[in-house]
Amino acid sequence: VDQPELRARHLALGTTSADPDTVHALDDAAQMARRRGAPTAAAELLDLAINLGGDEPQRRIRSAAYHFEGGDPVRARSLLEATMKRLEPGQLRAMAASTLATIVMYADGFGPAAGILERFLPEAVAGSPSSIEMLMALAYVLINIGRKHDSLQRINEAVVQAEQLGEPTLLSRALGLRVVLQFM
Repeated sequence: VDQPELRARHLALGTTSADPDTVHALDDAAQMARRRGAPTAAAELLDLAINLGGDEPQRRIRSAAYHFEGGDPVRARSLLEATMKRLEPGQLRAMAASTLATIVMYADGFGPAAGILERFLPEAVAGSPSSIEMLMALAYVLINIGRKHDSLQRINEAVVQAEQLGEPTLLSRALGLRVVLQFM
């Protein structure tokens, strides 16, 4: 089979345990599916890899994000909560918490999302893209629950970290959000 997604599915269906080539093919196919705008197919491919024994936290976090993008927030939340229970405090758990906060924001509101972000932000490595993303998300939810001063403090932290990181896309997003939050 020439198409990478079909090839990966055939490999996965033809094996009973994870072999590195099959798991790698499933990861690549999931990325391709996501790029073409098919997050549900991407999540299914990652779930195949997970079920074959390629059960790694990063893969579960990506699968959860794709399930959410594909319209299945319940499955996404379940995956993230189970993954977070298995993780030690640190960068990876902070990344999972950031994705969970997005889901919670849509399902339960800004307050619970703020609680998740505030609880797990200290686990993110300061100056990392995930720390900056979490600070931006936290600033957004804080302004929406009336904590304006805290919101501006967090977005300013995000801008400083993004400037230090030197990643133009992230810096542009942080600066744009800061303008909006200052206006609000």
